[in-house]
Amino acid sequence: MLKVSEPSECLLFSSFLYRSDLFEESELKDLWKKHYGEFFAFSPQENPLKDYYSHEMGHAELLKRFFLVSTQHFKRDILLSSKLLALEWENFYARDSKRMVNIDTGTVSLENFLLGTTKNYSHRIFVGQGIFADLTYEFNQGRYRELPWTYPDYRDSEKLDFITWTRSYLLTKLQS
Repeated sequence: MLKVSEPSECLLFSSFLYRSDLFEESELKDLWKKHYGEFFAFSPQENPLKDYYSHEMGHAELLKRFFLVSTQHFKRDILLSSKLLALEWENFYARDSKRMVNIDTGTVSLENFLLGTTKNYSHRIFVGQGIFADLTYEFNQGRYRELPWTYPDYRDSEKLDFITWTRSYLLTKLQS
């Protein structure tokens, strides 16, 4: 008889890009913590798409970014529900139908790093309710590796090192 097996659990990832003149970083972190619990935080020095997002969000010099990764692990279907909640938050904080907070959510697993997105493409898998899973990094030969379609703002070693570190944390947590 065939059995369906559950994949190992994952850590929940989130990236917040926000207008620092409109929001306090602590306010956004508290919102996330209320829903998903304790986290590791990381503020990357590089923000290569700041100018791109400034067309919608305004004032590139005021755009700040930080990443959060949960300290507890979740079932992998958290990708869908977390992206839907992130979209609700983006709409809540919008002004004149423009985002003032851009929130990516994703999962860090032993095999890969996924981001949730509303945009379909050939390498994205539909997970329900208008959300697709974007394979951003694969874990291969002892490290995460970017892929030809990895978003430009996830292509630098600083972010890759952080995600790799969180994978090590997850591995330790799952083994205990």
